[in-house]
Amino acid sequence: MSGGRFDAAQRARVRAVVRAEALRPAPPEVMALVEAARQRFGRAIVAALFYGSCRQRGTAEGVIDLHLLVDDLDAALGRGGAWWCRLLPPSVFYLEASARGEGDAGSAGAEAAVGGAGDEGDTVRGKVAVLSLRQFRRGVSRAAFHSYFWGRYAQPLTIVGAADPEPLVDALVEAVETLAWRAWPRLGGPPDPIAYWTGALRLSYRAELRPEGQDRPAALVAAYPAYFRATGEAVLATHAALTRPTAWSRADWALRSAWGKLLSLLRLLKGLATFEGGLDYVAWKLERHTGRRVEIPPHVRRRPWLYVWPLVWRHWRRGTFR
Repeated sequence: MSGGRFDAAQRARVRAVVRAEALRPAPPEVMALVEAARQRFGRAIVAALFYGSCRQRGTAEGVIDLHLLVDDLDAALGRGGAWWCRLLPPSVFYLEASARGEGDAGSAGAEAAVGGAGDEGDTVRGKVAVLSLRQFRRGVSRAAFHSYFWGRYAQPLTIVGAADPEPLVDALVEAVETLAWRAWPRLGGPPDPIAYWTGALRLSYRAELRPEGQDRPAALVAAYPAYFRATGEAVLATHAALTRPTAWSRADWALRSAWGKLLSLLRLLKGLATFEGGLDYVAWKLERHTGRRVEIPPHVRRRPWLYVWPLVWRHWRRGTFR
């Protein structure tokens, strides 16, 4: 082991755990949504990554989170869309499909985006984030300063529709390694794997603007105890001898948090152009996690890029998101 890298034995152990989660069969609702994505974005799709609260709860109720990995951004998004995705990945879209497997790509209105009226029981809804394979590989590595990608991909997820999932499994192992290496100096060596992962995920969550409460990382770890215990034991064994100055680690994560919150705002604004019903979706998600009512004034709907800032600031001050 050197520089926080897993040795061969620990890597094999972590890989086995990550692989078992990643190759779990996806539910039919997710497969239908992936087929809808293929209809919309074409043959450029290499694989989909199914993660988030729907996977954790084992239900398709709500909005399913998918990340689509593509080998050609221009083919998937068009030249203009690809430019925006290269500038600030990923690009987020709303899709829906029939749970019976009849893919129905294309955007829906605001009511559909938040599960509103007129909802048939067999409609599956998804928030689909598109990024290139190159962006994915860089995002899980130590070359990526912010935790947006390696913080997510270190969590349990399912690889869907990949012709060869093994290279993607290797990349997910690298995400685990990267989060471990970034978080260890700040946490100071927690006494057990569960405490370690809870603290590491809390750091990652705090580095973005998120509506979830402080208990979300603990709930996530509790939902997958075998995964986090096994990978956490490998982390503790690998990093036990590593130390860094506390002042450096605090500054590192403080900068990552400040940068991440700015990126969250920019992604939100970019999403207004690609995610039909995006304002209503964001309001619905904030209400769902906080219990606070979020109203979208008419003038914000007309010109969101201009008028959304005071709304964001007001809800920041109220503690709706952090």
